[in-house]
Amino acid sequence: MIGSAAHCARCAEPAVPARPLPPGVAVRYGTVLAFAIPLRLLPVLLLLVYVTVGVQSLVTKAAGETAGTFTAAVVLAAVTTVLDRRPSMPARLVLLLAGFFTLTVGSLGMRGLTTLAGGHVIAGFTDLLKLVTIVTAIALGLMAGATLTARGDDLARDRA
Repeated sequence: MIGSAAHCARCAEPAVPARPLPPGVAVRYGTVLAFAIPLRLLPVLLLLVYVTVGVQSLVTKAAGETAGTFTAAVVLAAVTTVLDRRPSMPARLVLLLAGFFTLTVGSLGMRGLTTLAGGHVIAGFTDLLKLVTIVTAIALGLMAGATLTARGDDLARDRA
């Protein structure tokens, strides 16, 4: 009977036992849906995310946050440039999306502005300076990775 305690207890239990998703799966699935990327590319996007996070984590431990972010951006751009050459793969920009969102630091800028508004000038400007540094590292890393793996026919195809 709808509305009874027995009905509510039955509905509260999931039909399928809940298992936690591996890190990044839900976010990348959201990326696939938000950008209308074919679902068959989800494994490739996940691999790009895990490679990006792995490189960033390893290099960050060894050389610091900026170096880790820069190196991860170089690797991401290089791998997506190479994958872009395969006819079965989508454009490089589509492949870059998943890893790029892994590298971005949008909350850092918001935290800096909030801290400034709260009257903590030094801490606020420190966060904003870190934001500018990380964003610059991402941009330079993406350009470096694409440049290092570019071929003459890539440039001709991009102009066409």
